[in-house]
Amino acid sequence: MGYKVFKTGISAFDEMLGGGIIEDGTLLIVYYTGSYGWTLGVEVFKAFLSRGWYGIISNYSFPYGLLRKYAMAVRFALQTLGREDRLMVIDVFGSVNGIQPKESFVYSLGQVDGSTFLPKVLALYKKMIEGRPKRIGITVTVDGFVEIFGENTGMKILRRNMALKENFPRSRDEDVLNVFLINKDRVSPRFLSWISQYAEHIVEFKPTSRPGVEEIRVVKSLLPDFEPSRGIFKFKKGRVEILPTLRD
Repeated sequence: MGYKVFKTGISAFDEMLGGGIIEDGTLLIVYYTGSYGWTLGVEVFKAFLSRGWYGIISNYSFPYGLLRKYAMAVRFALQTLGREDRLMVIDVFGSVNGIQPKESFVYSLGQVDGSTFLPKVLALYKKMIEGRPKRIGITVTVDGFVEIFGENTGMKILRRNMALKENFPRSRDEDVLNVFLINKDRVSPRFLSWISQYAEHIVEFKPTSRPGVEEIRVVKSLLPDFEPSRGIFKFKKGRVEILPTLRD
């Protein structure tokens, strides 16, 4: 095949993806206001941390205290794992709003704008990832990123980051994955279309008439065994469940 594929450990989801997540790939999770689709991204993130991967949370949307409450809602021990040096939080929300970190694993970038953000965040990455060959990042959330930088500047930042990755690829000993969470109600169709073309895997959520029950669609995966499919996604008491139903 020529590249690695990593299973999430959520068997029904891995099957829908066509086997798992491609190395150095992005899993884009698209949901709507009121959806619990974002919890799937957290479950994937948790699963890799449980296997010894190092976690990087890029927080654009919440004060740290609220981020921690969201984590508690899905039984994710954010604070414990951070204090055990198993993850870090890049607190961009706090940075642009003048909030000083109160935990050693929460990092501020100071004042940032469209021209200074990428150099600052890459310098922090370089410092923190040394000796951590297996890493998974989660962006909380892409729409929060857009709110801070704007869509046009945001696209320029992301394009520049992709170009840098292509020019300076990771070593063969490194395994890297990315999870992007995006509320489609908070970005334009143009931006959603733009970012979708760069994701190796795309999952979409749609509401049903039942509280806590949503339709999940895996609409894109670059794995050769992939078939577009849909199923039922349930969230209850901090747990998620996926029931595949039909191939599209």
